[in-house]
Amino acid sequence: MTSLLAGAVVVLATIVQRLTGMGFGVVAVPLLALVAPAYGIFSVLVLTIAVMAIAAWVERDALDARSLAIASAASLPGIALGTVLASRLPLAATHFAIGAIVIAGSAASLAGWRIAPGRPSLVAGAVAAGVLTPIAALPGPPMALVYRPEDVRRMRATLSAFFAVGSIVAAVTALAAGVADPVAESGRAAVLVPAILLGVILAVPLVRRLHRRVVQSAALLLSLCSGAALLIRAIAESAT
Repeated sequence: MTSLLAGAVVVLATIVQRLTGMGFGVVAVPLLALVAPAYGIFSVLVLTIAVMAIAAWVERDALDARSLAIASAASLPGIALGTVLASRLPLAATHFAIGAIVIAGSAASLAGWRIAPGRPSLVAGAVAAGVLTPIAALPGPPMALVYRPEDVRRMRATLSAFFAVGSIVAAVTALAAGVADPVAESGRAAVLVPAILLGVILAVPLVRRLHRRVVQSAALLLSLCSGAALLIRAIAESAT
């Protein structure tokens, strides 16, 4: 039953990602923590690599290589710091961080908050995304605030590539720091690969039928609810 619930979460998160260009982590991470806690951050990183690599490849012709290079380089010190923090955070603190990040990021997106575009804001957002990747597999919220080009395909391709690169680096640093069980967590992630493929397939007809903003708003509302539930659980865990 747990694997089926996890698969359903990954299908939903993949559809949201394909339709809106972001949202895989914001949907998948808190829901997996609630319904299938055995899937740790490393498992989500492996899944993220697969989903983002597919998305980036599909729209590779729209990739903003310059912004990708700047953001990826800026994220490296953040990933290093995040890996150190992840190795020292107890599970309740990790759940608290995930819930708080999801709530803040979802609320900011729903409110339409944006930071003025430019290299300084892109670098700052990428550093923050780097810190959050090994801690919570949630690089999306800060990047959603600082990188919003007019061309939606460019945004999807560039952010997908950035998330894929960051997740690869975070997975490698997690292994080097000994904060993950690569065999067990990779095995759990492998079981969910068919769910990713199903999500990609189901998203194809939905692209033409569902408005991007409707899907994004629904996904953000779902994320707010799941983030709040996870935050409550984290507080209860820390109190026991």
